[in-house]
Amino acid sequence: MEHTRSPASALSSAGSDVVRSYEDAATAIGRLDATGRLASAGLRELLVLRCIAAPSGASHTGMIALVRPDGEGDGLLRAYGNAVRDGAARARGGALASVATLHGLLRLPLPAWPASPIDELLRDTHERTPPVLKAALAALALRAAALGELDETTEKSEPNDPNAARLVALAVTLLLCVGGATTDAWLTLPSSGAGKSASHADLSLGGTFAALAREARAAERGLLAARDCIDTDQQRVRDSLGRAAYSALDVLALLGDKIVITVPETARALGLTPPTAGAAVARLVELGIAREVTGKARSRAFAYEGIVRALEPGSAGKQ
Repeated sequence: MEHTRSPASALSSAGSDVVRSYEDAATAIGRLDATGRLASAGLRELLVLRCIAAPSGASHTGMIALVRPDGEGDGLLRAYGNAVRDGAARARGGALASVATLHGLLRLPLPAWPASPIDELLRDTHERTPPVLKAALAALALRAAALGELDETTEKSEPNDPNAARLVALAVTLLLCVGGATTDAWLTLPSSGAGKSASHADLSLGGTFAALAREARAAERGLLAARDCIDTDQQRVRDSLGRAAYSALDVLALLGDKIVITVPETARALGLTPPTAGAAVARLVELGIAREVTGKARSRAFAYEGIVRALEPGSAGKQ
């Protein structure tokens, strides 16, 4: 199996096309990370939400649910989100991943297949491996092991296995993070199409690099589109609300940072009275900037849907 060899040899022996794909992926990921580090706290949080949603192709509503105060939404997606956040916190602290820790984060039983060859790769047993290369090799090795497909050159389409897809996606995210390719959990392998998991992706080294490059570019485009959305909405508020724009702009800034807000939270955060905060939120709703997402008469929450749509998996930057 390829992951038992020196990681560097896997790239050097792969051919010029694969090397170019690797360089392309490394460049795209570097650009995404540079853009993300300069973004606001709210947009950086959206990158994390996109990273959580990408393996399953979850929509913007699923992303919003992850930050709703009432804890609604897909329980499996929320559990995966917890695994990503916990794992990224460990990765930023320098903790190396292992097959056991990946399964532990996902609350999966330990695998029946031998984990030690993959752990050798994850822990840099052979040599210090560039994070983008390590992430791609780990994705291939985990797909082969978790799906029971030992021939990594096969073009056979494997059965949909959500647990295998999440395992691969989580490994990629954490390896990029711990290796310094990304500052936080900002990138992973996405779903390969509607209704398909990451287990259906191209089972080749070059194909994995290409998928990472595409996802990094899509995330960067989405980030830039979200930033443009905020700038446009700020101008709309100024043009539409006159003197009332002052409190509405403060609420808009909070909404951009928190993504989902409530009126009591807004009042406390901005030092406003609840009626003033409620009126400002209502103005943003009237302008189509904020949207109520609970459908309840009480304990209502409002989301900045436009910026979430900008980073929705599969549609980043197309608004």
